[in-house]
Amino acid sequence: MKRFAQTTNGKSALIARFLISLPLILIGSQHLLGLAPLEPILQGAGIPFPSVNALIGPVVQILAGLLLLGGYFARLGALLTIPAMSLAFYTHLVFDWADEPPVALPLVLIALSIYVLWKGAGAWSFNLRCHRKDSACSL
Repeated sequence: MKRFAQTTNGKSALIARFLISLPLILIGSQHLLGLAPLEPILQGAGIPFPSVNALIGPVVQILAGLLLLGGYFARLGALLTIPAMSLAFYTHLVFDWADEPPVALPLVLIALSIYVLWKGAGAWSFNLRCHRKDSACSL
């Protein structure tokens, strides 16, 4: 788990974390609250177990978004984002639905997640704060 918490002091990772987390939290919340029902989208795309995935998907999105936003195990959040957004991209390709976000959004979030996997949480993150020698945090 320590590998997921290692980071540098780079400020660019903060921007990437912020840009990933906002759509994940907002869209995941809409799906979870039923404001943008996910199950019909999953059924239309032919995803197996649409009722189960309609519950698990938004929870994973929100969890990943919160991990990335705070920079606490941001690499784990990025790792959760990649399959979730790969599935979102796939559904964009095979099923058209009303009020969809642009097809580029999942691809951008995947690219930014790869960057966070490479760089870590970066500046102003809980991971960086906890890895300082004078910190009382324990990961």
